[in-house]
Amino acid sequence: MSTSVVTTTFIITNNQTTYTPEQIWVSFAGRLTDTGTPQTAGETQLTSASWQSFQLSSLSAEVALPYFSGDSMQYTFALNGFNGRIYINYGPAALTAAPNPGSPGVSPYIVFETTVLGSNASNMDLSYVDGISATADTMIRDATSGAALLATSVNPVATPVNIMANVASMTPAAAAISSNDTTVRVMSAAAAPGAYHNWADLMTALQSSTATAPLNICSYTSPSANIPVSYGVGGDLYGYSGAPELTTQQLAGFDKKQDYTMGATFSADINPDSDATLTGFGIPQGTPGVIISGSATVSGAFNIYITQDNMNAGTGIYGNNPSYVVTPSNSQTQGAAYLTNGVTNDLSGRIVGDLMAGMVFGWAASSVNIVVNATSTGTNLYGVTFSAETISGISTGELFFLLSLAAAQGMLPGWIGKALDSNSNHYDQYLYAISSYTYAYSSGFTDRLQGYGNPDTYWYTTNPPVIPGQPTQNYPFVGFVNLFLGALTQVFTVSATQPWQNTGIQAAANSKITIAYQSGNWTADPETNNGSLYDANGCPNLPVTQSGYPLIGANMGALVARIGNNPVFLVGDGPVSIPAGQSGPLQLCINDDLNGLYGAGLTDNCGSVTVNVTVA
Repeated sequence: MSTSVVTTTFIITNNQTTYTPEQIWVSFAGRLTDTGTPQTAGETQLTSASWQSFQLSSLSAEVALPYFSGDSMQYTFALNGFNGRIYINYGPAALTAAPNPGSPGVSPYIVFETTVLGSNASNMDLSYVDGISATADTMIRDATSGAALLATSVNPVATPVNIMANVASMTPAAAAISSNDTTVRVMSAAAAPGAYHNWADLMTALQSSTATAPLNICSYTSPSANIPVSYGVGGDLYGYSGAPELTTQQLAGFDKKQDYTMGATFSADINPDSDATLTGFGIPQGTPGVIISGSATVSGAFNIYITQDNMNAGTGIYGNNPSYVVTPSNSQTQGAAYLTNGVTNDLSGRIVGDLMAGMVFGWAASSVNIVVNATSTGTNLYGVTFSAETISGISTGELFFLLSLAAAQGMLPGWIGKALDSNSNHYDQYLYAISSYTYAYSSGFTDRLQGYGNPDTYWYTTNPPVIPGQPTQNYPFVGFVNLFLGALTQVFTVSATQPWQNTGIQAAANSKITIAYQSGNWTADPETNNGSLYDANGCPNLPVTQSGYPLIGANMGALVARIGNNPVFLVGDGPVSIPAGQSGPLQLCINDDLNGLYGAGLTDNCGSVTVNVTVA
């Protein structure tokens, strides 16, 4: 038995009330590695079988973690060598195999994609890529306090319980699956492309605009100056980092990390000269589509041809897997032209994926002014200048950086979909709907987001990396991983010595979020209240009157909150519900002189308070 293997404890918290534990099923689908240390579901040891299912009630077992000292019996499983998917479905029986995304049936199910290692970084994401039929949430938590741990990306990943109705209202009726007059699932555009618009309207519009101004498909390394290191988006490559050499055909160097500068031109005829090579690959004269032309720093110049039919097919833009033709500028040094059988894991696949990702986000025909949109959404650009004033004028690499920067501030919905283009035929409606309410995966293209907005949440059982900007501190070790069914309740500790602190929860206009004080004391000024600390109601009988405080009229030292750039509101000991109609990241703070305008500011503060934040 290896002594270096560390097991991650998972807890399932059942906050939904429609189904009993006997109607909830947990299935493990993937590869279980024998590490020499048992991996369990409840008290049952998991086997190497590629599909294993358990009734939720059978997962009840004692959990030896301090946080559960008052109630050690939990629905739990423990992993240290698993790579695959965890399905949770509701109904009379467990799933017996992975559902067909295009024909999923009427049993609601949730997908968690996981890689759990016993001696390295592990990760998990909540995936709505195939569709959505039930609300779930994830949180990486401290073993003693239960607080959400600092992570390299958003933690927790929360989903409002009414997301099904919201997504159904924002997507075509044909995407909904009903049972007994009740919508039980909204299928994604990847799972049911025929339910959504095709891309002919956008591609026709792009034939005109790109004739003189091709779309820029380029790698990009973001600046690092001025951008908060906690965002994880500064100094990063938004491009191709290399991949194993393919055994199938590819141009020389396509496996190597390199920068690329390409232009995408849409045309009613991508083979106007009746080129014999293109004709031989099924692209005769008169074929509409897109030509991506340019060069890369290692591979040199080349072209990629994609027909409009292949872009519009179910395996095309929505499916992220169209076939395309690659032609070199010099076949003697680069290799011969070839036709792919879909998107390949090399430079050409990255470039084709960049174009399609930009299209589903709403970039391709957007005339939105970047600076104006930043002002209207409250997104801080941190002095970054872009290569063009409008969204469609910037390169794909710049776009993915901009979206990652916005996501780190909880502002992603203001930079995709309808926010960029009023024509709903010009973006993926499902991606936009899901991303308006949660950080969970909404599309395979969501992986273009990096840093804090990355949908993958990482945790560490050994050797956690250094926290950016804090060279003497490392990310914390995982306590346990919590999967929530239904509403999420997060334990969040608010420090008296820090300004606005992001909870990681994204509020939508119709979100129902409640904040309630649980424990702890702090002070905004040790010279007041006879030097005694106080709770989240603040210093008794000392309302603030100066404009440098977040909330005039509330007690100094009271707990206050805000949604995005909306007005600050009082929380105190609560419980308090967030104001209706507001959207953006939920942030918490002590009501104090944050900028030190009238004295010591936050520097003489001490203590913290802990609150429960419930997303219902």
